[in-house]
Amino acid sequence: MSKKDQYGLEFLKVTAGSDVGYDCIRKNGRVDENNLLQFLRYLNIQKTEFLLREVNEYLDYTPDPFWEPYDSMVLEHIDLQINYPDFIIDGQPTSFPLVDIRDLLQEWLEFLQT
Repeated sequence: MSKKDQYGLEFLKVTAGSDVGYDCIRKNGRVDENNLLQFLRYLNIQKTEFLLREVNEYLDYTPDPFWEPYDSMVLEHIDLQINYPDFIIDGQPTSFPLVDIRDLLQEWLEFLQT
């Protein structure tokens, strides 16, 4: 099962004339803590690759347990924080495993590139 399916997300390609956009929504309009993952809709290819590099940096090298949480600057209007081994969105109490975020970012990147 893909991570997007596990978290109840749907990736959409939206066209309006010659313009193409990409969106990430919740399947069946569900509302729960997984709605936070819709931040993907604001990531283009470059921003997705950047955040993926940041996440992989933490997963590839075992961080020192005394490291401070890392605030990604990939988005200006949504706070994304790596607090190994978790990923925190907009300071909400619900966090997501960093490994799941990596997999979800890879799926989003593949979707954007198709």
